[in-house]
Amino acid sequence: MKNILCIIICLMAINVHSQNIEIGMNAAAGMSSLSFKSDNDYKTSFGIGNNFGFDVAFLFTEQIAFRTGLNLATYKSSVNIDNHNVRYEIPLPPGIDKEKFYMIAEYTMYEEHTEAFFIRLPLMLQYQTGSKQKFYIAAGFIAGLPLNSFSQINADQLVTKGYSDYTMQEYENMPDHGFYTYPNIKTGNELDLGISLSAALEAGLKWNLKNGMMLYSGFFADFGLNNIRKGDSMKETVIFNEEAKEFNYNSILHSQTDGKPLLDKVQPIAFGLKLRLSVELK
Repeated sequence: MKNILCIIICLMAINVHSQNIEIGMNAAAGMSSLSFKSDNDYKTSFGIGNNFGFDVAFLFTEQIAFRTGLNLATYKSSVNIDNHNVRYEIPLPPGIDKEKFYMIAEYTMYEEHTEAFFIRLPLMLQYQTGSKQKFYIAAGFIAGLPLNSFSQINADQLVTKGYSDYTMQEYENMPDHGFYTYPNIKTGNELDLGISLSAALEAGLKWNLKNGMMLYSGFFADFGLNNIRKGDSMKETVIFNEEAKEFNYNSILHSQTDGKPLLDKVQPIAFGLKLRLSVELK
């Protein structure tokens, strides 16, 4: 609440010292990704992303303005792994302390598609120069609040095995215990993401239209500065439900192998083309 009040007070102060105000609508489209770092050589592919919303620009001079507003942004990405293998320890009943038992999960042609929706607050400083057609450049930061995010997992095959470090033996073809070969895996689940902070850059041309209307056209680029993975990063990739005789699956964003997270850091990235239609209030 204090942060919101501070933003409101700052915007009121900016309004007092500004000469004119521009209000408008904006829309952008391009490439986006929930990019991550990993020691396992996993690589993300960009998907189609977009954002749209409204903005307000406070013009201090003919060249300098402060811009803010609200917009809704979509990030899409995917990861493809030919052979995705993980191992993690399974808890044993009380009293068995000399043995460690592991679940081994081996995916063939693993694919995971992620999609996330954020409502975002940009805080940008803009410089423009020219007469009827102006060049503009804006830089600043964008704070994002996650609204919804989920992943879709597909794999040609999943092979699960058990391993005891006491007997040094693998256990296979035991479907009642979850050790078996399962074809055509298709599942999905929600992701647990947190607030994002991105560095933002825009540049392009500003066109003066009739009746005080203005059209901005240019490119944009946003790069996440913080790790937006909020939830647990040490979950099991697959969890066998003994009673239901079925598996529950977790995204690689929240999974581990041998006690280490599969991914180190998750950051939103987007770039593309942007249009903004504004009107100036004097």
